[in-house]
Amino acid sequence: MASVRVTVCLPAEAAVDIQGALDEALAPFYLDTDDNPVDRGMWDSRRIVGGSDGTGFAVVSGHENDPRLVHDDPGYDGTPRLSVAGVCAGGPRALLDFSQPLAASERAAAASWDLWHRLTAVHPPAVPLADFVDRWRNDPDAFPDDRRGDNMFAAYRNQPLIRAFLDHPHSLHRGNLSFPNPAEHPVITHDGDRDAYIRRLTWPYPPCTDVLTPDGWWLEGGSNAVHATCDPSQCPHERPGPTVWPGSEAYLASLPGDTILVRLRGHV
Repeated sequence: MASVRVTVCLPAEAAVDIQGALDEALAPFYLDTDDNPVDRGMWDSRRIVGGSDGTGFAVVSGHENDPRLVHDDPGYDGTPRLSVAGVCAGGPRALLDFSQPLAASERAAAASWDLWHRLTAVHPPAVPLADFVDRWRNDPDAFPDDRRGDNMFAAYRNQPLIRAFLDHPHSLHRGNLSFPNPAEHPVITHDGDRDAYIRRLTWPYPPCTDVLTPDGWWLEGGSNAVHATCDPSQCPHERPGPTVWPGSEAYLASLPGDTILVRLRGHV
């Protein structure tokens, strides 16, 4: 199942019921229905995501606690996914800071660093993942009958410090706790200072998502466009061609200030 990231653009009146407005705007692109043409099916599940992992929007200074901001849906297990300070998953365009394209990612990296160092102050030190992998490979009595390393990875993760960090959304879910090339989260092995870590973890470019425009066009990379009200093979309408594309952030920044933007992660 493939993942898709899309920014949905909603009218200002959608503020009274964001979820309902999303349902209405996205319904024409729902994959699992007989009512939509096959080439218009763009998603079959979705969640609001972006505030907790830095893939959303930086908030304009002074508006960090504005109730009009949109934040992440809970995780699949129901746990809250709190936004990083100064980051959100959406809101009125005027409250979102497009002047610093990497600010959301930088703030998420900083939150990851700060979380790790808060936790190291209250939990016992953890044994590195490399030690567990070495024992799994070289000590037949360490993890018997654990051919895939499941028990080994579980033992590593069950350390209080590691569990507290990896279970928190601000850990950013980096690293690779699986074969063939298991690796710890970057903050755990980082030997530099906070600023160096932020530079290392910040995405080198702003987010670029699909966009569902206010008038119902689903834009993929600014090139392919599918209209909400038409069969893709018979649409009589002229597709939009934003002059600021490529780069969805540039297009979003050009919208009226009361347009509500919501960042979603979906599957198709």
